[in-house]
Amino acid sequence: MRARSLANLLLVASACLVALPAHARLGEKAAELRQRFGKPEAQPQKNVLVWLIEESAGALLYTVTLDEKDTSIAEGLKPFRQAKMTEQSARNFIAEQLSSLPSDHKAHELKPGEAYAFAGEKLTCGPNERVVVDDANGMLIVWTVAPTPSVLAVTRAMFERTRR
Repeated sequence: MRARSLANLLLVASACLVALPAHARLGEKAAELRQRFGKPEAQPQKNVLVWLIEESAGALLYTVTLDEKDTSIAEGLKPFRQAKMTEQSARNFIAEQLSSLPSDHKAHELKPGEAYAFAGEKLTCGPNERVVVDDANGMLIVWTVAPTPSVLAVTRAMFERTRR
């Protein structure tokens, strides 16, 4: 009986760990990120935090760009060194980002070659990209599938900052 209780406890504890977000979400504060992930591996710029996230296919580089209020305005995930980023890792990252949107969000996925607008700019989904956009809620996610996979989520504020 004791072994069964211990097994149930371990099962519940494992489920709780799986339910924790593996990534941050746009709009989170730097203090929340540090609490969840610990001290960043690096801080190459004052407003950029970097962590290494271990996955089954190797370490992924997780980068967060902050605004002047220490709020996340861009987040990226890419393989570190010889690691591989799996499709599931990219999909989990995208799902985590989308979970911060209101339930009535208008996010939709685009196919290569499709035109879209974000932050007043007319753009086209590239041949090696998968794009998810919700202009109304100010979120753009670009998943580059080749040659080196990466996924990037940006807010309207970050997009406009890079356009200046």
